[in-house]
Amino acid sequence: MNDPARIKANLPHTWPVLFSRHGSFTTVQAQAIPPILDGHNTLVIAATASGKTEAVLAPLLERHVLAAGRYQGQRGLKLLYICPTRALVRDLYERMQPCHEALGVSLMMKSGDTGPVSATRPPTVLITTPESTDSLLTRAPRLLATIQAIILDEIHLFDDSPRGDHIRCLLNRIETIRRYHQEEMATEVLTEVTTTPFVPLHRIALSATVPDARGVAERYLLGSENQAGYQIIEVEGGRRLRPEIVPISGMPDLVQTLVLRLSGNSLIRKTLLFCNTRNEVESTAAYLRRHLPFEAAIFVHYSNLDTAMRRQVEDDFAEAGVAICVSSSTLELGIDIGSIDDVALLGPPPTVTSFLQRIGRGGRRTGSTQVLCLSRSILEEVRFHALISLAHAHSHLTPPSYSYPTYHFRPSVLVQQIFSILKQSPTGGIRLADLRRVTPAAIETAVLERILNYLAVSGYLRSGRLGEWRADIALDDLIDDHEIYSNIGADPFKLTIVDAYSGHTIAQTDRIRLEGDTLLMGGRSMVVVWRDRFKIGVRPIASDRVEEVMRFHTDPLTIPFEVCQAVASYLELAAGQLYLIPQLEGAVLFHFWGDLYGTLLASLLQAHFGVDERDIAVTRINEHCLYLPATLNELPPWVATAVRKQLRLLFPRLVSMLELGRFHSLLPPDVAQDSLIEQCDLLRFRRVYQNAGLTIPEVGLRSRLLEIIS
Repeated sequence: MNDPARIKANLPHTWPVLFSRHGSFTTVQAQAIPPILDGHNTLVIAATASGKTEAVLAPLLERHVLAAGRYQGQRGLKLLYICPTRALVRDLYERMQPCHEALGVSLMMKSGDTGPVSATRPPTVLITTPESTDSLLTRAPRLLATIQAIILDEIHLFDDSPRGDHIRCLLNRIETIRRYHQEEMATEVLTEVTTTPFVPLHRIALSATVPDARGVAERYLLGSENQAGYQIIEVEGGRRLRPEIVPISGMPDLVQTLVLRLSGNSLIRKTLLFCNTRNEVESTAAYLRRHLPFEAAIFVHYSNLDTAMRRQVEDDFAEAGVAICVSSSTLELGIDIGSIDDVALLGPPPTVTSFLQRIGRGGRRTGSTQVLCLSRSILEEVRFHALISLAHAHSHLTPPSYSYPTYHFRPSVLVQQIFSILKQSPTGGIRLADLRRVTPAAIETAVLERILNYLAVSGYLRSGRLGEWRADIALDDLIDDHEIYSNIGADPFKLTIVDAYSGHTIAQTDRIRLEGDTLLMGGRSMVVVWRDRFKIGVRPIASDRVEEVMRFHTDPLTIPFEVCQAVASYLELAAGQLYLIPQLEGAVLFHFWGDLYGTLLASLLQAHFGVDERDIAVTRINEHCLYLPATLNELPPWVATAVRKQLRLLFPRLVSMLELGRFHSLLPPDVAQDSLIEQCDLLRFRRVYQNAGLTIPEVGLRSRLLEIIS
């Protein structure tokens, strides 16, 4: 079926619109179209800009919308396309709208930035986010009753996170609505209940990189109603990575490096410069505006900026001739910002996924991706080397030498789902069976009962009829504030910053400013002209001297185990080996276990040593090593009760390292603790701990290791 002529013949409607101008299919299209056209649930893994979107939309449109037969003439929503961000929703809509218009298929986008979807004249294809899908379920569930297929884009950004668990619940809710609708339609046609088999959702997931492809497929492509199986289409390759690591000591070095890079390559006109925090974005953009010795437009892009302002930045940067856009992670995804000649990273991102997304933005029209890696320390330099090696392994589908963490569903998502189901319920009530239907089978029913009862004690639910719960005052407030659709934790914004004269929103902040205060925002100097209870009015000023840079709260970066193991591999260290370097007082222990397991190790060793009279404790130096108050011959024996005791003491610190979900604090304490322990993956930690050896390195290796903390 992979014969191009046969594939073309099976795409009579979509070939002329989506593929004919190219004259052929890409590799991923040739491999993915046949199984999707045959109705198989499919996970498609291929490089960015390889044609994945067309590879799934074409066969889905042919099968569920354009083909003659059972679907012909049926009105209603047929395809639901879920994206991770509002910006990607808009970008995909604008890219695909001309194609759908040519096919005579109605296409619409739905996110927090758009209007409602018509219940009487719904589109055939809807591009949206998980949160907007949840909102649709509560407001117009019958809209989703006619869906035939669902596409989950950038699935690696959802998986093993609260949003991925949210999607799993949404899929179950949609299947419930569809089952009811299909039974209703069959009854209307045959005037009696029939045994017509239920037709499950046709499920498709897309990604540029998935570490655990089989696990992802099982979590999202196999619903409770569908155990027929799935196919994984994995296409090796992509653009060749051409990294350059350049050490810098400050902003002047950054400017000099950019000048040398642009002057040495006449093809570079537009650079996308990533920073790891919003504060770095602001200060970097402001410095470039003042000190860049050549004419270039400087743009700023991060999540706190108003949506309209970010859109303007995207459009202006796409149209600019010579420009630099300084961005946080908001531009990691495939938002259309034109052709990017060069990608620069000011410091390494914490994960290989983020690294791949960032470097994937450049060189899309060429066979290679060049990336400038700017390291500000030896530690950042070795982490860049580790990320590059992991990126090469991903591009060649090389399995890692270490195991990935075990997946565990987060029960905090069920709190949000309880609230959402209550909003959807025509009776205003929820029963245990309603929650059971949307919950993965691995979660015990007793846990669901404890969650419902605890929410009642906490004032969010109250008892209704026998076996029923209804919304109480605290939940009514959340519903009124539209705070029940998302499992993403949001910054506690208290104030809106607006243009002092037009009133247009610029950004949000949780810090109060006084009249006359000056600050940097969007990379530009501003002065506060007025303020009231909820708003601050600002206007631009010409002066480069300001009292402060706009500051935002940023959680510390959590470096995962996989990246630190790659650092150890780059340093040619023995697998599973810990290195102890005695000092005049105490010792330094290099573990390369990352922030989470490094914190657990520090706590266990602290319990082993105790606290002496000088109150010297085991101290984290960085994600790779610890300071010990005394030397150590071997790791203490593994004692499960002692490990769990230390975990309980660490709970407040570990919450910020783990993605536990926005409603984690509303779980019963025992359920919340069990969830946190599951996310720590103690079985994996135990394997790492018990297999670890301890040695004192020879002089040369000792010097290399100590460079990391110099």
